[in-house]
Amino acid sequence: MNQAQEKELRKRKIRLMLLIGFVAMGLVASILVAMFRTGVFAQMPASQLYGRWVEQGVPSYARDSFTISAGGIYTHGRLISTKFDFDGSQLSYNHGGATYVYMVEDNDGAKLLRIQPTHYKSSFSKQ
Repeated sequence: MNQAQEKELRKRKIRLMLLIGFVAMGLVASILVAMFRTGVFAQMPASQLYGRWVEQGVPSYARDSFTISAGGIYTHGRLISTKFDFDGSQLSYNHGGATYVYMVEDNDGAKLLRIQPTHYKSSFSKQ
């Protein structure tokens, strides 16, 4: 094989690699667009947390519960906090000098795991 043929072969390899790269990038881009359109990356709205949350795995006499609404956080029918933050996966609010933090455990927002205060790990289900 002479130099001209080798040079032409290298050019063809580079063109083929560029073509494969562009096709791969287009495929990845189209998959990402489809995922965004179907809501795979959508954050859960705070309104999906609205309702009564009851602690799981403890006796009924020791069970903790709270209610989340647009007006704030309630326990035993009393408003304890008018402000709460929710970033799509983590809920936090302040009450009595303590910060309470909960993580959403599942995609449909039916379970919360209390992270703070850390007396013990508490799991809450929406009732």
